[in-house]
Amino acid sequence: MNPTALIESLKARLLGLTASQKIFYGGSLLILLASFALLAYTVNRTEYATLYSRLGEQDLGAVVEALKAKKIPYELSSGGSVGVPKEQLHEVRLLLATQGVLKGAGVGFEIFDQQKLGSTEFVQKINYQRALQGELARTINQINEVVESRVHLVLPSESLFLDEKKSPSAAVVLKLRQGAHLDQQQVQGIVNLVSSAVQGLQDDKVSVLSTDGQVLFRKNALDNSFQLTNLQMQFRSSVEEDMRRKVQSLLEQVIGTGKVSTRITVDMDFNQTQVAEEHYDPDSAVIRSQQRSIENSQGAEPGAKGNPDVPINVEAQLMQSPANKPQQDKGQKQEQDQALKKNATRQRETVNYEINRVNKQTTQAPGGIKKVSVAVLVDGVYEMKPNAEGKTVPTFVARTPDQIKALEDLVKKAIGYSEARGDQITVSNIPFVTDAPESDFVKAENRWVKLLKEHHKTILNVLIVVLGFFLVVRPLLRRFQELAEPQKALPAAGTPALPQSSEDQSEGTAALPEKELTLRKRVIALVQRDPDLATSIIRAYLREEASS
Repeated sequence: MNPTALIESLKARLLGLTASQKIFYGGSLLILLASFALLAYTVNRTEYATLYSRLGEQDLGAVVEALKAKKIPYELSSGGSVGVPKEQLHEVRLLLATQGVLKGAGVGFEIFDQQKLGSTEFVQKINYQRALQGELARTINQINEVVESRVHLVLPSESLFLDEKKSPSAAVVLKLRQGAHLDQQQVQGIVNLVSSAVQGLQDDKVSVLSTDGQVLFRKNALDNSFQLTNLQMQFRSSVEEDMRRKVQSLLEQVIGTGKVSTRITVDMDFNQTQVAEEHYDPDSAVIRSQQRSIENSQGAEPGAKGNPDVPINVEAQLMQSPANKPQQDKGQKQEQDQALKKNATRQRETVNYEINRVNKQTTQAPGGIKKVSVAVLVDGVYEMKPNAEGKTVPTFVARTPDQIKALEDLVKKAIGYSEARGDQITVSNIPFVTDAPESDFVKAENRWVKLLKEHHKTILNVLIVVLGFFLVVRPLLRRFQELAEPQKALPAAGTPALPQSSEDQSEGTAALPEKELTLRKRVIALVQRDPDLATSIIRAYLREEASS
């Protein structure tokens, strides 16, 4: 059969279909075409990768304009993200970096790249303040929790008089991500950044607040104690959480995941103490220096002679008689002789000793652990036993005292137990609310649901192809095979196509073979059911005979 006859036969076949059959075949064909189109789109669609994320409105608009100018396809998503084709990601990123598209919020020091002649000192000062504010805002925006920020600086003019000198101040406004929160250390970091970047700015002159009106930082004398307390609480919580993770991970490896619950409380000493000690050892005396002197003398030192009352002595000498003078000279001579006969010896010794001395100064840093209290809940073992109704259910079986003791020893080693500190550890064996079999079943179900969500596109595409083959392609192939059978089984030109009476029908039927008899019945049924279709088939057959 030539292609023209095949087309005519298909056309005649389609014209002979009922309305419901046309809707069914047409809908099936459309579903098949749509399925293949969706599959082709899913496989061949462009895969986009994130070029930049968390961009402000100004930067996002600049990036989009640059991509449009270069005719690069892009895709926008929530959160200020823009994506480009994955194979062009690095090339586009280098291109935009070369052009300097991303400038951040506000204006930075690039404002001085375009200087105008005749700018006054006031304009220069304002531009410097704007540039400094912009650079600080760009740096603060790099924090993950911050979406956008603005910095306001007050830079007073310099004065020649000290009493008129004013200190600079700053205010920072932060727009945080939805659900994000800045801890005290992050806020203090922002304050230190601003105070270090502005000359003469003290941290007590910096205020930080969020766009919802919450004051995140404002330093005064009353807040110092509260800030210190918050830092102490954070440090204490970090120590407790670190100990809890150690104990939890250690016991879960022995008992199993989800069968241990641990709580730890740490009492800490935040007082800073300085201790000075000085010790002396009297038994370790050592001679440091020794000095000895010996003095020998012979004779006597001459005594005092004369009288300060010179006039009286002179007068007394004059009044003495010449007869007494020889006796006095004789007595003086005897005294001098006795003095020459005297000898004197004097010895002096000085010894200096050095005593062993220990001078110790100890500074105890705050944050020492005073006491640790640990509470551990341990689930028991479950055994399948019949209940009162005769059903086999998991039954809680308590752990032995030896097992509880072994677990308690593990906890002591994990936290560094000290009996001198008065540490307390309690390990209790109590049945948990959720038993192991139900929890395992839920986890397995969640795993399959997660797998289905991750690969739902692939599964749907395969399902569409399979349904399209069995519901559309396979029935159409069967119909195409049936189209040629009536034309091949039509009677010859001289044979009457339709019986005139029941007698002729019975006679002709008896004379035909069994295979042709079945075909004849099908033709008669076709003519009786749809005369128009039979007429179109006969006409097509006659045209084919005429053309041959």
